[in-house]
Amino acid sequence: MSNSITSHQSPKIGTMRIAFRTVITSILVMVLVVAVSASSGIAAERTFTLLYKRSAIGQLIKRVAEETGRTILFADEVRGNIAVVSQRPVTEDEAWAILGASLSILGFSLLPSTVGNWRIAKVANAVGEAPFVAEAGNESDSFVTTLVSLERANIQSVVDVLEPLSGARVTLVPYPATNSLIASGSERAIARLMSIARELDRVDELTLRYRVLRYRDVREVEALVEARIESIGHAAARLQVWSDERTNSVLYRGLEDSVAQLAAFLDRIDQPAQDTGRIQVLRVLNRDPEEMATLIRELASSSGTNSRVAQLRSSDSSLAGADFAIAVDPASRSLVVRAAPDVQIAIREMLEQLDDAPQQIAVDLTISEVRTPRSRGVGFAFTLPLGVGSNSNDLFGVLVSSPVAGATLAQTPGPETTIFGRVARDTGVTLTGPDGPDGMPTVIPIEDTGVIQGTDFMITTEVLLQPHLIVTSGERHEIFVGTNIPVPVTESGIGEADLDSPLGFAVSQTIRFDRTDIGVRLGIDANAGREGRIRLDLDLELSSLVPSLAGSIETVGPSFLDEALTVTARLEHGETAIIGMNRQSREVEARQGVPWLSDIPFLGWFFTANLHSVEDVKLVIAARARRLSSPAALVADTIRRRLAFQRRNARGGVLASSDESPFAVRVTTRRRRDDADAIAEGLKMSGHHTTVHSWSTAEEEFFDVYVLSLESMVDAADVARALMQDGWDPDVVLLSADS
Repeated sequence: MSNSITSHQSPKIGTMRIAFRTVITSILVMVLVVAVSASSGIAAERTFTLLYKRSAIGQLIKRVAEETGRTILFADEVRGNIAVVSQRPVTEDEAWAILGASLSILGFSLLPSTVGNWRIAKVANAVGEAPFVAEAGNESDSFVTTLVSLERANIQSVVDVLEPLSGARVTLVPYPATNSLIASGSERAIARLMSIARELDRVDELTLRYRVLRYRDVREVEALVEARIESIGHAAARLQVWSDERTNSVLYRGLEDSVAQLAAFLDRIDQPAQDTGRIQVLRVLNRDPEEMATLIRELASSSGTNSRVAQLRSSDSSLAGADFAIAVDPASRSLVVRAAPDVQIAIREMLEQLDDAPQQIAVDLTISEVRTPRSRGVGFAFTLPLGVGSNSNDLFGVLVSSPVAGATLAQTPGPETTIFGRVARDTGVTLTGPDGPDGMPTVIPIEDTGVIQGTDFMITTEVLLQPHLIVTSGERHEIFVGTNIPVPVTESGIGEADLDSPLGFAVSQTIRFDRTDIGVRLGIDANAGREGRIRLDLDLELSSLVPSLAGSIETVGPSFLDEALTVTARLEHGETAIIGMNRQSREVEARQGVPWLSDIPFLGWFFTANLHSVEDVKLVIAARARRLSSPAALVADTIRRRLAFQRRNARGGVLASSDESPFAVRVTTRRRRDDADAIAEGLKMSGHHTTVHSWSTAEEEFFDVYVLSLESMVDAADVARALMQDGWDPDVVLLSADS
């Protein structure tokens, strides 16, 4: 028997620019995959098998397009080999997510195109933009995409555990619709992460509970629990106990009977000291002591308007009209109660009901400013000669439709030009202009010219604020990011009598400096119960300096623009809301022209362009809210995860037969050796290479049956799928190397 008690502690503003280019014409060889429409008789949740071993990505694209009834366009450059592993048939949505993860490994992205169509585009090759590399770590370690189905564990909690262990070469995509995880990366790394996910998903037959002590210190209780475990002897077999000083809680794990006995023991010892006096000190754990004292006083009176007090008063009237007095000691967060013993008991029981732990809410916010131009960089220009001749008296016309400077007679693309095309035909007409800097007359040829130009336009996104907050339900929080500037304020006053003054008295002026905040101020108020939606109230204030309309800043002082936005969102746990609003527009005027030619008197007009653009400024807020467990519950989750890792390590003693066959399938786990040997012998008769591995945890021995000598994860998944059809619940595992 092994019992243990241990004390431990629980665990810039950036700018992103995206360039969009308007294309007039281009030549691109595309491959069109026409998806076959699904039969109307097939159910919406139709499933099919996806299993590819080092196959071309085009095969997966074609298969997913056919099964989902979608058209996917992709160029010849979309190529590469992938492997897809799934032990069970997948739904259409899961297959679509698997395709997206597989493309990301090869450096491509699946994007919506026209209605009903999708296209595959290449992800930027710059470091920091493309999260994946094109090659695996060694020749025998290929990339794979797999679907991991979880039965009991929350998918997001499993992802939170796996992400720090995955590294930059692995991508994890949670799919909450089927409580599944789509993982892409090297097959060895994926196999290791899969084994951890399986252990986190297993149901432990030993119950894990926790209790937050109210009246006793956990350090005092440790000795009492140790003595209790020793006294019950064999009944405490497989009972494990932990303590956490930060949350003043005791956590215990074992068989149901042992856990129930220890829970009853903790109930008996976690009581206030029995005192026959009329004064007692009650500790407040979670709420504000002043609030608790007020609520208890309202319970004893008939005038309280609090809804919660009214509910408790209707169910328990033991305090109605009782004689007692309560004093609050803020330093110790305690209530000093003077009352008769029976009233003391009633107040203590009522405090235990009122002093429940408030709901903690995690709020993730991203507040961005998006600036987009209204103009588009597409234009054309051509000339229309109206006559022939050789002097400046001949007439000709120019028709222009272009936002690009010099597009009328542009000879070469400008610095902002993305696409440029020009066709010219000599008309035999030449204009002679004034003398140039060299003293020679300026000669301007007139051509029949056609010019096509396309330019870049930039969408600029600036992150103004991106906080991650853990707030208490019902409490307001405020964040400010910005600066503080001085503002001069002039005050006039009447002084002493002055006969020389036209007013008959002196006028005094006093200048003082007030300080004003300029920037982003965010107020957050989150409210949520144990269930239901989370209400998120956001108050956003944006302030900035603007040009003064009343005069110069030296005369009238600085001018400010204040904008306010109030948003109320009701979100499900983990749901994200996106709010957008038009903030303001900014006009930009500029004059551009062809160097030197645009400076020619009168004729320079043909080589210049007046640009007028309007930039729209939009504010985008993305808000996500989710409930958090209590601190003691988080400690319990940490222990569960630690036990899962210990169980995984205990099972990892099977060695691979060779480096070429490192994968295996764990078929089943048995408590009896003879049962495991019989199963292994039956699988061997079916042609499998099997072995039985013994391991122990919590002083109990288990026996795992393995199918060995599988070269790749795809081979292991193929064997596992066949075993699933026979009624087994197999797992694909990566064996340790024999070194």
